[in-house]
Amino acid sequence: MHDHKFDPVKAEKLLAPERYQKIKPDILLQKLGVPPGSTILDLGCGNGFFTFPASAAMGENGMVIAADSSGEMLQLLSDRNPRDNVQVLQVEEVAMDVDSASVDGAVLLNLYHELDDRTASLKELKRVLKPNGHLLILDWSPEIEYTSGPPLEHRIPIKMAVEELTRAGYKIDKKERYTEETWLIVAHLM
Repeated sequence: MHDHKFDPVKAEKLLAPERYQKIKPDILLQKLGVPPGSTILDLGCGNGFFTFPASAAMGENGMVIAADSSGEMLQLLSDRNPRDNVQVLQVEEVAMDVDSASVDGAVLLNLYHELDDRTASLKELKRVLKPNGHLLILDWSPEIEYTSGPPLEHRIPIKMAVEELTRAGYKIDKKERYTEETWLIVAHLM
């Protein structure tokens, strides 16, 4: 990942109540569109902002694969005692130790702009997703620089992300501004 990868020293702010109020993980789960009992890949899970709500929503018959390249962030997640249906996994963005066609839905929250090779990462996600598997990407909009988030030059326009997803074999189901700072894409494998 780029040198602008999230700094684990600032990890606590990822769990701030105002972040939950703004991003609303439960709404994202609805938009992802996978039912309880499904397997979700939370790629770039950090300290578990989305992992814990997803784990509760998937229930005991479901699974959340909490994957991150940072061992430090994964330790912070593990220290929060996730449920039994959470598998914590350290990964590289283009080579994940996840079975092919085993994931119903994958989520990338504020991660897309950090990927070194988005084409290879989308291909790897395609490998682990089941046929017709769903992908949700939420990332920073480059239209206006806010006090939070990465610098403008690191942000990816939604139009570019849509083009990359389409080229990689995904069908776009939804693309929208999600908050004033972020955009959202939901897609599935064609």
